[in-house]
Amino acid sequence: MIFVFLSFQNDLFAFGRKQTEEIKPVNPEWVLSITTLDTSTMSSSWQTAGDTITKSIASSLQDLDFRFRGQNETTYYRDYAWTKARIPAMDALIKKRNERDLLIFKGDPLWKYEKELKIIDAAIEKLEEDLAEVDAKFPVVEEKPLFRLSEKNRNGTYLLPPKPGGEYKFCTDEKADAFLAGSLTEYYGRIYLDLKMYTRHTNSFSYENSVLFSLEDFEKVIDEISNHLVVAVSDVYPSAILVRSSPPETMVTIDGVYAGRGETDQLTHSPGTAEVSLQADKYVSATIPLELEPGELAEISIDLTPLDITTINAEVTGKPGSSVFLGSLYMGETPLALELPKTESFHISVETPDGEVGSAIIRDNTLVRGRAQFTGNNDNMKADFFTSIPITKEEQRVENNRKSFYSTYGAFWIILPVALLAHGIAGTYITANGAYSGINPDTAARLSNNATLGNTVQIASYGAIGASLGLTFFQIFRYLSASGGESTPIVKEIKK
Repeated sequence: MIFVFLSFQNDLFAFGRKQTEEIKPVNPEWVLSITTLDTSTMSSSWQTAGDTITKSIASSLQDLDFRFRGQNETTYYRDYAWTKARIPAMDALIKKRNERDLLIFKGDPLWKYEKELKIIDAAIEKLEEDLAEVDAKFPVVEEKPLFRLSEKNRNGTYLLPPKPGGEYKFCTDEKADAFLAGSLTEYYGRIYLDLKMYTRHTNSFSYENSVLFSLEDFEKVIDEISNHLVVAVSDVYPSAILVRSSPPETMVTIDGVYAGRGETDQLTHSPGTAEVSLQADKYVSATIPLELEPGELAEISIDLTPLDITTINAEVTGKPGSSVFLGSLYMGETPLALELPKTESFHISVETPDGEVGSAIIRDNTLVRGRAQFTGNNDNMKADFFTSIPITKEEQRVENNRKSFYSTYGAFWIILPVALLAHGIAGTYITANGAYSGINPDTAARLSNNATLGNTVQIASYGAIGASLGLTFFQIFRYLSASGGESTPIVKEIKK
């Protein structure tokens, strides 16, 4: 029964682990490989311009960090991951079934054939269970993968685009989900730029864009093309956040990432939730949650509220130059003026050059705990700290041993009379047993039992007295060792 309970208990614990096990989505990244532009029909001066356009496009996409997968793309990667996980299990099952079919042609004796058949059938059953387990664990695809350029693009290398028919293999070789290709040609004194993006899940060029421009519009065209590519790569119009805050030194963070001070640039952000936090010294911090729609520009203008500040002048009477700490942060030496928010609590401590310390917990210009004297009005207070030499660990150890000794010594004088009293009563029962040993058997048996109990009580009394006396001597020895171990010598020896 105990074994069954333990087995059931282990199953419960295992079930709990299965329930809390998180399924990690597959394909958490979406990788784009940018290839070089075809400028073979251009003049030599435009060969460099092609490299400039390629690098500009790569630079514009560096700030993008997300992509939204549509249903078709999600289905493709889910089926791909499922098939990839299923093929090894399926191949092993097919191989084992073929082995079973060929077993009859080996010509083995019947007993050997049946033995091997039984082994193979068990293996097939196990492989079928493995395949069913793979089918049950249907992969979950990351619907919002992290976008990044290919490793070679990040290192400044841009490959030649693949030849027609080799697009899918190019993506798999470069471990990319898509690649961008294009060409530059001259058209009656102007430049014709053609771009197209191949995506692996469609096995085709799913995005194409072309523009005709003159040299004067070069920078404007690059910005426009880059914006179109951001939308094509992210598969949704990105959102943006613009923050204007006061005072100018306000630190702005978006989703915990530093974004600037005071007024920030327009920052691209994926649609969905975002959190903008603003902090400035001597101002009330603010946190603003946002729900961004695709293509939305969220503009935030905010003036932080100044904190209600009080000035606390920290001093130690007769001991200027004492160190002042706000929590664990060193603030300076006394006399020192500390500007602190009125509504918050603070732990202020001081340490004199002689090693004396004093501390106080202050809230609303009021001493909550500690040793300090306050004088002045509500906006400008004087805190005079009282200091003393703090007790060392060794001194605390001696004090603890001293208390233990006195506690044990007091307990001994309680145990001693109680044990002696119990010893005397037990002796009375023992004497009664010897004096009335000639009476009737029932009474004699009862007195004998009492005598046995009396002997036990006497032995326990001796043991209690001995144990308490031994513990008392041990505490005396420990106290004397601790108090004498770190004693300061009366005469300081000077070595020459």
